[in-house]
Amino acid sequence: MKYEWYRVYHGMPEDSKLRVIAQRSKQLMAHVVAVWICVLDAASRHETRGTVQVDAEQIAVVQEIDQKIVESIIKAFREKGLINKNNVLTAWRTRQYATEKERAATYRDNKKEDETSHGVTENHAASHGVTPDHAPSHKNAKNDPDREDRGTEGRSKAENRKRTEVEEETDASAEKDQKNNSDKKIRAREEKGERERKKQKIGGQAADQKQTGSPILQEMLDIWNAEVQSKLTKGQKAILTAKRKEQMTQRWLDDFQQDMRAWRYYCQIIGASDFCLGRIAGKGWTIDLAWAVESSDHVAKILEGGFSGGNHPPKPPRCDVPALQQAWDAVLLAFEQKHSKAICRSWLAATVITRMQRHCDGALLTMQCPNKFTCEWITQHYLADLNRWWAEATVDADFSVTGLELVTEG
Repeated sequence: MKYEWYRVYHGMPEDSKLRVIAQRSKQLMAHVVAVWICVLDAASRHETRGTVQVDAEQIAVVQEIDQKIVESIIKAFREKGLINKNNVLTAWRTRQYATEKERAATYRDNKKEDETSHGVTENHAASHGVTPDHAPSHKNAKNDPDREDRGTEGRSKAENRKRTEVEEETDASAEKDQKNNSDKKIRAREEKGERERKKQKIGGQAADQKQTGSPILQEMLDIWNAEVQSKLTKGQKAILTAKRKEQMTQRWLDDFQQDMRAWRYYCQIIGASDFCLGRIAGKGWTIDLAWAVESSDHVAKILEGGFSGGNHPPKPPRCDVPALQQAWDAVLLAFEQKHSKAICRSWLAATVITRMQRHCDGALLTMQCPNKFTCEWITQHYLADLNRWWAEATVDADFSVTGLELVTEG
């Protein structure tokens, strides 16, 4: 069974062994702790838990630490005996469970031991000091109003009542937890079913898409090839494999909110990163489509600027009217083809399509500009083209854009 978790022990951030590793490798304690966490995580994910196959380069990329630093820390782990010659963490068995069954069995044994120990203590306390010569008869005990153990009897009853209340409260809590777990399982099944239906639709598994594949995935691939792959391998395009289809579908649903503009911007960030394109001397790493769509963590890393130093290209011009998103993309494409992408981003990146007002003869759009100079420049040089492209982009829609008004912020 694969674990989704592993134990991180108390005191690990200031563990004396890790401090020795930091001193021996002459590296920061923060770097040692980060690498050790990666090692524990890799050991937990391994088919044989506790065994670790360390990839120094991957740790360096993910944690943004120089690879030589990571290699020196791992070397110190081995020299200190934290990782043995068989690539097994030497203290794994003392701090981790080997299987889920072992964890459950240990929990049950500890609980049983506590209950047994509690019962033995009570029996011992009840019989302590009672001998055949001194034990009072039931008759004498009943008739003696000054009997000293009457208070003990009262305390025992109180303790029993308290114990019963605790047991009832525990049972109620367990029943509540069981119901909550059941509800969670039902919701999880429903969410999984919905996700599978979306995957089937998007991933091209429907009967009418078996030959051609999903149009959405194909559009995502075309954008990747244009923004990234063309800069990696000129004349060669990335292709859709079964695994890539599955991963791209997952990212489309989970990370890009089914918004092609978000995916395009993601690809543009990658295409503008010298690190991702393998242009950083000594790094020896180049991104590919498989890595870019492998996990949500990879997407977050790119969007957070982990591979571009935060120097992202400007975001595409925004459109706050959902019904106009596709038409706006067509207008921007026409603008780029006539005036170039650089000019498009230079003058339109900070603009926003804020609203649409319908009239009997069409629709009037409002574009907000960041300042008066931008507003006047777009009006003088590009407004006529924008009006024409908007009309062409909405000619087959339920409404036709007949005009574009420009306003400034505030």
